[in-house]
Amino acid sequence: MTEDLRTPPSGCRPGIRWWWSAPLDGAEAVRELGEIARAGFGEVEIAYSPDGWATPEQRRTLRAVLDEAAGLGITVSMTMGASWPVRTPNTGEGSGFAAEELQYGRLDLNGDTHWSGPPPAPFDAEELDQPRRLVAVTAARVLEDGDRPELLPEGDRPRWGSPVRPAVRSTVLDPESLVQVAGATAEHVEWAPPAAGHWILVALWARENLEHNTNPFDADAARAAAAHLDEHQLGAEATTAVDASPGDFFEDSLELNAVSVFWTPRLLEEFRVRRGYELTPFLPLLFAHGMSNYWVPATEPVPDLDLPGRAGAQVRSDYHRTLTDLYVDRHLAVYQDWAETHGRTFKAQVAYGQNLEPVRSARELAARGGRVETESLNSGDRAPVRMSHPTWRFALDHQRCLVSGVHQAGRTRVSTELGAQFLKTYELGLGDYQELMDKEWAAGVSRPYVHGFAYMPPGTEWPGQQRFGDFTSESWNDRYFPQWPAWRALNDYWARGTWVLESGTARADVAVYRDGFLTSTARGFATPDAEGLSPRHLFDARCLEREGHVVQFVDPVLLEETATGPELLPDTVAYRAVVVDERTLPPRVVERLREAAGEGLRIVLVGDVAQPCEELADLPGVARVATQADVATALRRLGVAPRVSTGGVHLLVQLRECEEVRRVLLYNPADHPVRARISVEGGGVPYVLDLWSGERRRCGQFRIDEDRTTVPVAVGPRTCLVLEMQTGPVPLHVIDDEPHDIVVDDERLVLRAVEPGTRELRLSDGSRVGVVARPPERALAAVGPYTWRLTVETSAPPDAARTVIVEDLPALADWRAIGELATVAGVATYEGTFTIPDDWIGPDRGVLLDLGHVAGTAETSVNGTPVGIQVADGAVTDVSAALRAGANTLTVVVRTVLRNAVSHHRATSSRTSEVGLRGPVTFTPYADHVVSDPRGTSDE
Repeated sequence: MTEDLRTPPSGCRPGIRWWWSAPLDGAEAVRELGEIARAGFGEVEIAYSPDGWATPEQRRTLRAVLDEAAGLGITVSMTMGASWPVRTPNTGEGSGFAAEELQYGRLDLNGDTHWSGPPPAPFDAEELDQPRRLVAVTAARVLEDGDRPELLPEGDRPRWGSPVRPAVRSTVLDPESLVQVAGATAEHVEWAPPAAGHWILVALWARENLEHNTNPFDADAARAAAAHLDEHQLGAEATTAVDASPGDFFEDSLELNAVSVFWTPRLLEEFRVRRGYELTPFLPLLFAHGMSNYWVPATEPVPDLDLPGRAGAQVRSDYHRTLTDLYVDRHLAVYQDWAETHGRTFKAQVAYGQNLEPVRSARELAARGGRVETESLNSGDRAPVRMSHPTWRFALDHQRCLVSGVHQAGRTRVSTELGAQFLKTYELGLGDYQELMDKEWAAGVSRPYVHGFAYMPPGTEWPGQQRFGDFTSESWNDRYFPQWPAWRALNDYWARGTWVLESGTARADVAVYRDGFLTSTARGFATPDAEGLSPRHLFDARCLEREGHVVQFVDPVLLEETATGPELLPDTVAYRAVVVDERTLPPRVVERLREAAGEGLRIVLVGDVAQPCEELADLPGVARVATQADVATALRRLGVAPRVSTGGVHLLVQLRECEEVRRVLLYNPADHPVRARISVEGGGVPYVLDLWSGERRRCGQFRIDEDRTTVPVAVGPRTCLVLEMQTGPVPLHVIDDEPHDIVVDDERLVLRAVEPGTRELRLSDGSRVGVVARPPERALAAVGPYTWRLTVETSAPPDAARTVIVEDLPALADWRAIGELATVAGVATYEGTFTIPDDWIGPDRGVLLDLGHVAGTAETSVNGTPVGIQVADGAVTDVSAALRAGANTLTVVVRTVLRNAVSHHRATSSRTSEVGLRGPVTFTPYADHVVSDPRGTSDE
């Protein structure tokens, strides 16, 4: 196990998007692949652009890359085509396989009117005169007239959202009057109202949507698209190599849009089979404009046509569930089957941003052997990662939805398209990536795919190709980005974290029932204030997180189809409680909750739940609370304890159960370090897993009581700590009331005292082991340095690159405040001399180094000996072995982002970024108090 942590399997190494564009050159592609592999990535994911896709040159280059990848031990995956959603020439406009929408036209009639003539055309037909076919004509009596929808003028249509100005008030129809008109054709319909009053004749028309992507609800369309990929993306040149190598076929964000509502030729038949009634008379109730757009609104807009009491919502709910049925069965499953013919897997950013249920979509794809991916950008994660950001909480819930589905299927891999940020081009540093991924790990996402690396055609000018211009970060290359050499350390760290999160079985404590969609939160590109319009959260889980509960989401289909006992899905996530905070529930869900309560599953009802749930409140094991903030208290009263208790400290938890160990990942979302006493169910000797070094260190301070182990921990701001609880003989362990840095080293207990004060420590058998005290306070500034020598190799166009030397830098500062460095990016070497007092050096003494704040990555050496690399702030390094009494040379190599240099040389942006070593740089002494085990061994 130790070797697995130190050197995880190659399949745990992170991936990186690799954007290809014409002209493609096999030699350059092979060169770039080698650099990506040397940087520690385990996979590339080729993302084709339209100008470099489905050509002989693309297929030959793909073959060359696949042949090279085998020797490098790197996996080659690829997108399905050059667009998202999937578009191929044989499934586009006029093919019969393009995505469709349903639109309606309305004709108002009096009760004494007889209509004989053409069916009413779609209300937007003047502006959108697309080929169309008649699906049906229906009629209904109007109880209350409302507003009419209107297609906005072309210049007023939003880039994201519905092009239709929706109704403010619905037209309310008499449910008893809904009827399909027989004998209607596209040219003629004849009908007379059966009674007096205000009636409407509604013609329903199917037509291709304006984007002409492949229909995502039609299996024949998916098969046709796959056939085109076989012939034109793989072809004879690459198919054999593709089939002989691992990897994914990837479908990026769906980003589907319809002017009206999504349609597919077999929808009426599929609806009848799946829902048990005819949809045709109710088709007019489907139109709530915006619900078939990317992104789907957080709440349903006012529908054009409805029933009294908004009873048409049930029809719309059945329609949306049927869409998810078709998406799962006629899209995800078909592409996974096709991928398997090549010995590969299908990976997709499933459902979100659309009116498709995300938890179920993720679960179904994972259960079929496919892979699920989320995205830091469209989920709402932003760099710098701060809980105060308007979308921080929603992004967590967004990712939890997809993770929930995968874990429910018994899988643990959930990848993420990591790092894309609006208006951050050339500004994103490796520390930002680390912070983004640490938070996503806390949601259960396991593996990053960095966004991304841009192929560099020969002759590309500095600073290289940008796949999304100066708008969306980041298009790395190995030639010009100063931080590129630092990727290896971060990738090693990520590979170890992925190994932890993809091991064993994922466990969760609480399942929140939710029946809905995931709207995208990627709104900040319009104005920074637009982020505030995004959803704040799906469920306020803070009270649960402070207890240590792992929180996930369940959908209606899971509850309807899954048998329960005291735990829900005991073989996978094993939820111990279900929380319901919905105003309406399907009857089958209510029935299953009643059965589950009788079988011992704990249930908490929040607020004014659906009327059929009222009878649940009196059942044993069921609690009712007023608000979401009361749920944690209710669970305690019901006897539901988290598997990992954080003792009231807000830490996010992930838990993996393996055969002989359990692994716990703890994430501190705060901007300050926290200390906590972590109690882990199941017992076992605790070890800390260092994801940077790959070392396992047994905790010297813990307590085992009955079936739980308690261990004090300290977790830095916005970072992770991983514990491993190992079964087997329990050694003597230190008991102390305060968290402290105690480690086990070569059969000794070593306490590194870096806090003031003394305390007595005892072993678990009561034996006293000693008193520990910190050395006297010292004036750390006295050790220097008084000045730094700074050398900067600038990153700039070849004719502008230069070396800048600052011989006597009196104080550490942002380069923008240092005249000759104000517009510079590059690699900087800071050199300073420090004087270390004699009594800091010795067998029971040591020194810790803290660089303080670094705007960039930092590689540190002491007296010429490398001591570590820092990707983000907060690293404290033990430099004792490299120090000597007296004068010591400290060298810090800082690699910056490119922003300031790009803004200066291109003069296309005024944006700048903080860069450079900022400090304060401090050396802190510690004392090692060595405690011999009174029994002569630490493993009794």
